[in-house]
Amino acid sequence: AAMEVAWFLPFALALFIRIQPERTGLPALLLRSGTWSPLVFFVLCWGTLLAYLLTTDLLNQRRIDFPRRELLMIAMIIVTFLITARLLLFPARPLLDISWLGTVLGAIFNQGPGSSAVFFLLMLNLFLWLRVAVATDRSLTFFSVGVSFRLGVLLTLVGNSWLMLSTGLPIQDSLSYLWLFFTFGLLAIALARVDEKAFQATQSSGGILPWPRFLQLVLTTLLAVGLAAYAAHLYTPSVIRAIVGWFSPLWRVLGAVALRIFSVLFWFLTPLLEWLSAMVRSLLAQLEPIETGTQAYGEVELQSRQLDLAQLMRDHDLIRYLLIGIVLLIVFALIAFFVARTRERIIAAEEEESHSSGMDFGRNPLHRLRDLAALFRRYGLRPGLLAAISVQNIYANVSRLAARRGYSRGPAQPPAEYLRALHQAFPGYETTLSRLTAAYMRVHYGDQHITTEELSTLRNDYAELHEVSQRHSNLQRLS
Repeated sequence: AAMEVAWFLPFALALFIRIQPERTGLPALLLRSGTWSPLVFFVLCWGTLLAYLLTTDLLNQRRIDFPRRELLMIAMIIVTFLITARLLLFPARPLLDISWLGTVLGAIFNQGPGSSAVFFLLMLNLFLWLRVAVATDRSLTFFSVGVSFRLGVLLTLVGNSWLMLSTGLPIQDSLSYLWLFFTFGLLAIALARVDEKAFQATQSSGGILPWPRFLQLVLTTLLAVGLAAYAAHLYTPSVIRAIVGWFSPLWRVLGAVALRIFSVLFWFLTPLLEWLSAMVRSLLAQLEPIETGTQAYGEVELQSRQLDLAQLMRDHDLIRYLLIGIVLLIVFALIAFFVARTRERIIAAEEEESHSSGMDFGRNPLHRLRDLAALFRRYGLRPGLLAAISVQNIYANVSRLAARRGYSRGPAQPPAEYLRALHQAFPGYETTLSRLTAAYMRVHYGDQHITTEELSTLRNDYAELHEVSQRHSNLQRLS
């Protein structure tokens, strides 16, 4: 999130200055924004993006049906834009004064006073929501984060260059977003790599990165970027010219030697060049002169005046309202589509976790029926049958949670051997996993009944493991 904010802000600020270069008539806080530190803009946008991410994640976890979910999403986009406009553009207005709504709507549809600032906030808010919708459906593997970083490097170079040319700010001030991008970009790549190794390495415990190691990673990244920024601040054009000037005697000697070498080469090549020049002159003298004539041109028909869309929108209010409304609806639909796709993926994963492996004692329905028949022969139509099925479901779901962390169970691996992998997948829960494995072996191999108290304990154990896994997935998504 921080990496994307760092490459987007230079584009947004440069565009705002382009559409409002005189900086007159701007409302409230944006009028004084030129004196703000670039870090203030970054923190505001980053915090807003994180809040949108959290809101979208909570919305995806709710089972809200179509179209209420889409309408709620569009309402959230509109409300957040109005809140942003109220806080940044009209902070001095009384709390119950809603006259600013007319000013905002007039700026959007009629291009009234302050329309540049309103459009800037509208585009910024829509971009943040669009990035939230895309980011929640994106894989956070090391490869995908690396691709995003490489693309962001190109975008941040272009954006910071445009910002420097548009604002005329000092180079060091304009490059603040560049250093912010590299700081958070390198940190994101490092975290993605650590997370990948934690899941795939055989010697890893599979746990979350400890806070001391995370702080060590942050300090290392800050040190690397800080040294690069200091070197960029140190090696200015004047310093480079001074360093080059120290070697001026050497450059004079090398220049004199190069001049002597070129003079000798030219002396050897002079006869050949004179011969080529004489041959070209003789060939040109033998050519006949080119006859010139007049060319008649027909009548030129001027094309009819093309339709000016801007003039049409200025002359007809209805067309202007329709076009602006259609554009906003398209953007809202795109954001709702990405959020809906993310929600469908989350629901599918939850359903797979709850059902697909719960009764997947075999590889196909025949195997499942065979295993159910075996349980029926052992327990009959007694409460022990349902308890045995529940225990096998719980064990299968825990195995799937461990597989998502990189500790999958082999096709013919005994539960006792797989217990070591479960301990690595969920460090600190050895007693819980041992109790679950023992209960599974009792119903699967020993035909021993599970009491109601034991089943309740196993369900609580599974809920705790599921919460740990869900918390880890949320941290991975937000990081």
